[in-house]
Amino acid sequence: MLIPPRIMQDLIAAIVESKTLPELKAIMAVLPLKSGLQHAVYHYLGTPAKPLLDIPGFATYPDEWVNRYLENGYVQVDPVVRRGLRSILPFEWSELTIDTPEQKKLFTESQEFDLGKAALSLPVRGLGGENALFTITSEAPDTFSGPQRVNYVRDYQVLGVYVHESFARLNKLIPEQTMELSRRETQCLKLASEGLLGKEIAHRLKLSEPAVRLYLRIARHKLGASSTSGAVALGVRRGLI
Repeated sequence: MLIPPRIMQDLIAAIVESKTLPELKAIMAVLPLKSGLQHAVYHYLGTPAKPLLDIPGFATYPDEWVNRYLENGYVQVDPVVRRGLRSILPFEWSELTIDTPEQKKLFTESQEFDLGKAALSLPVRGLGGENALFTITSEAPDTFSGPQRVNYVRDYQVLGVYVHESFARLNKLIPEQTMELSRRETQCLKLASEGLLGKEIAHRLKLSEPAVRLYLRIARHKLGASSTSGAVALGVRRGLI
C-alpha cells in the first residue's frame, strides 16, 4: 500500500525534525504500520574512505536476524549491498544473482525470519559521498512489480533521502551547512522570496497548500531559520536561491 499524502507529509516532517538517533529509529519503526509494508530498512554503507559506522542504520527486522547479520559479517557478501554500491537505480531482490555459497547461506538463513516475499531497494548517495540503501519489503510477491513500481520508487526514494539526511546530520557525517535543499524546497523558497503566499506558490507549482507548507518548513529547518523570511535571507546569502 502506498502512503497517503497527508501521512507522507507528517512522516517527512518528523524525520527532518528528529533530534536524536533513537527518535529517528522510532519513526522508522512505525513506517510499516502506516504504509502496509512488512519491513523498512535504512542501511548506512559509509564512504570509500570510511566504509561503515558502529551504528549501521535502522531496521524493523527481528533483532535476532539483525544481530546475526552483523555478527557474521554478511555485509561483506550481501548481493543487495554489492548492487547498491555499484548502481544508483532501484532494484528488486528478485533481480539479484545469488551464486556463491556465502550468499546462498545468507538468504537461506534469512528465510527463517519471514523478512518478506518481495523487496525493493533504493540506493541513496549523500552530499559527502556517503552510500546507503533504503529497502522496503512486502508479504505479497508482486507488490513492487508492474505499474505500481513507479509509485513505490517515487514515494520511498523521497523518504530514503530524508532519512539519510537526518542520519548523516545526527551522526555529524557532514557539516550542517552542507545540507542541500531539494528541488521542490528550492522552488517554494524562491517563490516565497518573490513575495508569493502559500496559496499562490501552490497554484504556480501545481502542488497542494499543505505540501508547500511542508517544503517551506523543511527548508527553514535545513537552513536553521525560525521563519520563512529568515530562510529566504539565508538562501540568498548562500546562493541557494
